[in-house]
Amino acid sequence: MWESILEALSKITLSRGARDDDAVDQFHHFASVAIFAASAALIGMNQYVGDPIHCWVPAQFPDHHQDYAENLCWISQMYYVPMDEEIPFYKDDRMKWDISFYRWVVAIFLIQCLLFKFPNMLWRELRGYSGINVQKIVNMAEEVSTSPPSEREDKITDITLFVDRWLQSYRVYKYNMMIRMKEKMTSIFCFVLGKRQGTYLTGLYLFTKLLYLVNVIGQFVMLTAFLKFNYWWYGFEVLQHLGGRWVDIEHFPRVVMCDFEIRQLQNIQTYSLQCVLSINLFIEKIFAVIWFWLFILMIATIINFGMWCYDIFMSKRREHFIQKYLIILGDNDSRRERSLFKKFVQNYLRDDGVFLLRSVGNNSSEIILMDLIKELWKNFRKSNRKEADGNGTAAGREVDPTESHA
Repeated sequence: MWESILEALSKITLSRGARDDDAVDQFHHFASVAIFAASAALIGMNQYVGDPIHCWVPAQFPDHHQDYAENLCWISQMYYVPMDEEIPFYKDDRMKWDISFYRWVVAIFLIQCLLFKFPNMLWRELRGYSGINVQKIVNMAEEVSTSPPSEREDKITDITLFVDRWLQSYRVYKYNMMIRMKEKMTSIFCFVLGKRQGTYLTGLYLFTKLLYLVNVIGQFVMLTAFLKFNYWWYGFEVLQHLGGRWVDIEHFPRVVMCDFEIRQLQNIQTYSLQCVLSINLFIEKIFAVIWFWLFILMIATIINFGMWCYDIFMSKRREHFIQKYLIILGDNDSRRERSLFKKFVQNYLRDDGVFLLRSVGNNSSEIILMDLIKELWKNFRKSNRKEADGNGTAAGREVDPTESHA
């Protein structure tokens, strides 16, 4: 069931143009960045365009003194004290309930935008070192689906020749102890990032997904440290309040206290004002929405990462992925020539070739993918027969002189 759901999700496209990732990746580097950027813009407008704070000032304060006091409180440390508790006498005791985080919310959201975008930036920068332009192949496959029937076969052939040249060029042609050790490490850890071992793209993509997972979990840790309460459970607290009357919880207090000093000639007078942070009402709702988004994204990323690990580390999954399309096309040679088919998947396509085909299938129609797999399989069988015939001829030539000598 989960496999069918994730396959359906992989077809979802959030950004325009060809893509070489799945929907969960786009939820990270596209949807999440848009959510945090929009939140930063909304709160920034509220802070710098609106009127985010109002303070109860002494009666002797004229209007311009009130404006000064509110602006001073906005940039100073403020603290929260419940109405049923006394205000501590010492300043250090008051600052235990410091709630000055609201001034840095916009900066935190912009940092989160960068953190969600970074894995995708790394993937886009390093994928070109594989020896093939994945996005170009995906673009070519996408063009085939809109091409007339007269051009369709030629374009499929061009893609096949391009992929075949890449698969044949980037492989190991001579073996020594270091090469064998590297292949052994690659088979265990999947990505030693050796493009000639056929695991560069796969390993890099899996590492990118690991960064997405670490990032979304790290968001809860970072926001817990920033907001100074256990953000892991904040969403459950919100759900408890949704069932009844919403109360002013202390995480985002609306009514706070502000202490500041005014110098009057040689005297310094201290004032303690009670202020209303109306912006906290807005911030509270945004962080509630963000919690639910991060929680759903974390669950989806864990499942998605687990499915990709299963598909990558289990060789039978790669064989099943290729064989099901050949069976649909009515090509039963893959069943009769079992050893040759395994060689096709494990030695010819390898991990990176299967990954490339998955990317093509995710971005174009499955008909295009079936035609491409069929052409690659046909070319492989043809070259394998030529190689077998050549070896047989060479063996015959070696035997003939011996027979004539006898």
